Amino acid sequence: MKYDEYMKKLGEGWQYTAYDLGDGRVLKKFHSLPRMYWVILKDISPFNSDPLPFYKLPSFARASKRKALESFEILKHKNIPASWLGNPKRLKGLDYEQDKIKPLHDVFEENNTEVIKSIIDQFIIFNRELLELGVIDKSFNVTKNYGLSKKGEMVMIDFGELLADPVRINKRCQVRAWSEHYVAGCIKDQEAQEYFIKKMDENFGTKA
Repeated sequence: MKYDEYMKKLGEGWQYTAYDLGDGRVLKKFHSLPRMYWVILKDISPFNSDPLPFYKLPSFARASKRKALESFEILKHKNIPASWLGNPKRLKGLDYEQDKIKPLHDVFEENNTEVIKSIIDQFIIFNRELLELGVIDKSFNVTKNYGLSKKGEMVMIDFGELLADPVRINKRCQVRAWSEHYVAGCIKDQEAQEYFIKKMDENFGTKA
């Protein structure tokens, strides 16, 4: 029996599909290779101005799995509080369970500009504390990889692309990874989007 036949599917990214376990927890199921191909192709469609050539799919899939494996290795060696990651429990392979957390994408859609700005401030504080532990999310992907707990605390809900190498961290800050369209561009409130980029530049851009 497949997972999506008896559990509610909450969403999916390039690496995982999330299912509601119905007890305040979610299952993050790592994609099979065919599923990963499908998700990547769907995300970068032929109608995209910069479509992904089919021959690059295998390398994208390999890189995605490698990043997930590297992230779990980083978690073994970095003392990141479990609550910051939604109290994850690793299962078989790359699958894991985690607290059910509301993604910032949904939180932002339900709130006005000033509230979004305050959450962005909270996000920056969280990532500064994470950086003090020697770790960042590769792209600071605010709307997709983070959420708010029921207590209103910031949580990294997707930790499949962690970086702990200082050189690589510095490079991501130098290129201002947070300013990419797939990061800042997902903040639909224009004023809040500009605020996000400005505050990220101030707090992380100076690391270059």
